[in-house]
Amino acid sequence: MIASQTHLRAAVLTILSSLAPQAAAATPNCHCYLTDGSSPEYFANHKFFDFRNIANPQVPPPIDDRDGSTNAPVANAYFDSTNFTDTWSIQSWVDAGAVYNTYSKNDVYIESNTDANPASSTYLTLRTYRHPAGDFQSSAEIQSISPNYQYLSMRMYSRTLGAAGAVAAMFTYRGGATDADVQEADLEILTSDPSNLVHYTNQPSTVDGITRPNATHEITIPGPWTSWRTHRYDWTPGTSSWYVDGELVNANSFQAPADPATILFNAWSDGGSWSGAMAEGQSAQMQIQWIEIIYNNTAEPSQYGHCANVCSFDSGTEPGVPLLVSSGP
Repeated sequence: MIASQTHLRAAVLTILSSLAPQAAAATPNCHCYLTDGSSPEYFANHKFFDFRNIANPQVPPPIDDRDGSTNAPVANAYFDSTNFTDTWSIQSWVDAGAVYNTYSKNDVYIESNTDANPASSTYLTLRTYRHPAGDFQSSAEIQSISPNYQYLSMRMYSRTLGAAGAVAAMFTYRGGATDADVQEADLEILTSDPSNLVHYTNQPSTVDGITRPNATHEITIPGPWTSWRTHRYDWTPGTSSWYVDGELVNANSFQAPADPATILFNAWSDGGSWSGAMAEGQSAQMQIQWIEIIYNNTAEPSQYGHCANVCSFDSGTEPGVPLLVSSGP
């Protein structure tokens, strides 16, 4: 381990060990944010999207018409609010794969939480559905409108349910002139897999038909993805690290992303060899209670003078609520 990493980890332990319980009594004025984990870093910005109590939840019926599904309006007024549109765009595009697949706003919706002991009133659902009429699949994707996220800690509290033949994913993406130029870091859940297996990849995994075996790892996680879990991706200089419920499950420095990228969440199927084919009339859903993004400017406070108050989202008890861990003059 290089000296700067050793110094940073020591600083993190010192700061976190000095926390006072009363520090969380009020929301602090945070100048930067410190993450925990195997590669702790300082970040400049934070966004939190809470889907746990959204008005007028409703599961929209599938639209069994290709054009109607592609051109559908948003399924909830929340998706027209600036809280959502300032960061996200719901995608509506077509992928003519083994099965015709259209991304539809109709498959992005707010659903009531009917769990036996619900931890929320509602949640966000991204659905992919194999239409029995029209011979097509509809899928769901939200993408950040900004392509300028460079280094981050991204988390979602989610579960994935439904039929085999779907992929549920959280990832960063930067396109390129060729496949070899793409920079992408994926968390992918395949509903045909065992419910504790997750694929973590620094793309591209294949270039010109040649597989890059170091790009992707298939990891058995501590508990099934069919249950509510906090999935986390940390992108730090030279490394991609993935966590489940705070536990590091995979880290990969092979072709880790380096340049600014967009952020995406999706649930999809195209009948191809990766997703598999879904049976007609069946669906799968990625359900998300909240999304948190801590991003940009990884540096220690001494390296940029505007960070007098350092906060943490990993030391508090509520998601999205920062805890002051160090304050300057």
